[in-house]
Amino acid sequence: MTEPARKRRGRAERRTDRSERKASLRLPHLSNVLHPIEVLDEAAFERVHEAAMTILEEVGIAFRCDKARAQWKKAGARIDGELVYIGREMIAELVAKAPSEWEFASRNPARRTKFGGRNTVFTTMQGAPYVRDLDGVRRGSTLEDVDNFNKLIQMSPCYQIAPGFVAEPMDLPVPHRHLEWVRSSLVYTDLPFFGVPNIPEYCRDSLEMTRIVHGRDFVDDNAVTINHINCVSPRLWDDVLLECARTYADAGQVCLMSPFVLATANAPADIGATVAQLTAEALSGIAYMQLYKPGTKCIFGQFTVSTSLKSGAPMAGVPEISLIQFCVGQMARRYGLPWRTTAAQASSKLFDAQSGYEAAMAFFTGITAGANLMLHAGGWDEAGLVNCYAKLIVDAEQCTLYHRLGRGVSLDRLDDAMEAVRRIAPQGHYLGDPFTLEVFEDSFMMPSLFDYDSHPQWEAAGAKDLAQRARERARQMLADYQAPALDVAVREELDAFVERRRAEISPAVA
Repeated sequence: MTEPARKRRGRAERRTDRSERKASLRLPHLSNVLHPIEVLDEAAFERVHEAAMTILEEVGIAFRCDKARAQWKKAGARIDGELVYIGREMIAELVAKAPSEWEFASRNPARRTKFGGRNTVFTTMQGAPYVRDLDGVRRGSTLEDVDNFNKLIQMSPCYQIAPGFVAEPMDLPVPHRHLEWVRSSLVYTDLPFFGVPNIPEYCRDSLEMTRIVHGRDFVDDNAVTINHINCVSPRLWDDVLLECARTYADAGQVCLMSPFVLATANAPADIGATVAQLTAEALSGIAYMQLYKPGTKCIFGQFTVSTSLKSGAPMAGVPEISLIQFCVGQMARRYGLPWRTTAAQASSKLFDAQSGYEAAMAFFTGITAGANLMLHAGGWDEAGLVNCYAKLIVDAEQCTLYHRLGRGVSLDRLDDAMEAVRRIAPQGHYLGDPFTLEVFEDSFMMPSLFDYDSHPQWEAAGAKDLAQRARERARQMLADYQAPALDVAVREELDAFVERRRAEISPAVA
């Protein structure tokens, strides 16, 4: 897709823009100009929509929560035990109350980012209990890894949101982990971030820590953190997770209502029926949040993989997952909801060709499907069990490349380029032309981690493979890292809160 022609600017202005972009480093949210791929024609869309409505109206969604069922009953839904049957008119009315666009804020005004509509943001993977470390060794994640990943995210140009629980600090007692990874997010990044998702008390800790750093009034008035709520597919919203979602809604924060789909396992072995089920699940969760607090910012979520019938393991990089993502994008846009995809998932046990191919399929699908949140867009290997340092660094560069793809074709320089065409004689070249010398740095991207040298040049530079080059880059980024500014008194208050809560929360696992 071609961007509309804009007013031609002077060369000095363009040089200033390039200089400022390099100085600021971080790319803004992507305004994606690519026309989203849609694989369902109107008749097919209506069939899938009708199937989703049938699930909501006739099959039912389980709400394992007395409070939620009472609210649904008061609103006029039919209740039978745990099952709630919701009419399509009620679903449409409630979902329409959810905002389609908003801004995520930060304590750093330069990190504000638009969300929804045609806008796309990137963040890395979450929750890995293992890492493939800076020596390429697979081991348990630690708090140091959590801190390192947040530093790398802060230093990477294309991540607009921090993932929060980027890895499980396995060296800490389970009940204390949330305090440390929230502190790490708040101290080592100045980005909007994912808060604690799964225990109401810990959600309140996360929000209180956010208020300490950002300011209470600021958090009251701005979206700065996201709660990631998974539906228990098939068709169950759990009471604990709904209480977490209500806690974030009460604080004016964002709820990612996300079915967890293992196709052929907890969803049907059929693309259309899988999309219908996850759509019914996501809509019912978003509708409930609007029933609870109208205007709650919600993201149409889903995590979808196929399931190997040989081993039961999740599979990434297969075409059916991409087709499901294209369908989900269509559904979410029709309902006026921003949505997420899984952007770099891989099942490989190494950072190898399989890992790269699987991630590339997911990246390309997310961008061309028009996803608003490219979640897990960095580090994901071994079906989410491993956060790989090398892959995170390479994925970060891939995010930058896909950000460029989504910006489409600009004609800002066409007139100047045509002057170069007039200057160059037949069989000449453009390498030394003034236009080339002016624009070459940002006219065609040159990935810095990929190797384009000749074989002798590559050997002379040490014959390093991509993983080795990426680990070296990660070490250098960590050495160069500078923490974002944080008031000393605020840091002391945050640390005091963490220490008090660690003393109050028993380290014993329940």
